[in-house]
Amino acid sequence: MTAPRCELRPLDARNLADLLAVAVAETDPLEVMPPVPGEPGWNETRRQAFREFHLTRSIEATEPVERTYLVVVDERVAGAARIEPVGADVEIGMWLGRSYRGLSLGSTVLAELLTVARATGARRVVASTTTANVAARRLLGDRGAVLTVDGYRVEAVLDLSGGV
Repeated sequence: MTAPRCELRPLDARNLADLLAVAVAETDPLEVMPPVPGEPGWNETRRQAFREFHLTRSIEATEPVERTYLVVVDERVAGAARIEPVGADVEIGMWLGRSYRGLSLGSTVLAELLTVARATGARRVVASTTTANVAARRLLGDRGAVLTVDGYRVEAVLDLSGGV
């Protein structure tokens, strides 16, 4: 099966609503943002927290914590990917809406993130996931990342000096 064409586009104030729309329609809030107290689900408090999270970390930050990208598939927002400097390394993360999972998009997004990471001069890429996220573990492992399990947490480290 061939993956649909996808690309990364920088997140900005104009397209933040598109990212929120796919998050609300196709994810659980805990899959795409830090926990927010209150009733579960995408209530207005969580929607505002999602907007503020991205505005303060990347879009409007004087010194952005991370660069966030829309994952765009056939001109539709499918999820997000991010890259955050951590010393000489970079941390990466991504999420896709449910209807875009299982389409082999993760490997394309990861390849794009690795290209961005190399362009920053990073030595290594690090990522965190859970033991339950089999797809992320497989994706990172297939790229040569060393995976370390601690309880339900999985930490991945991928050396960029090997040209993977």
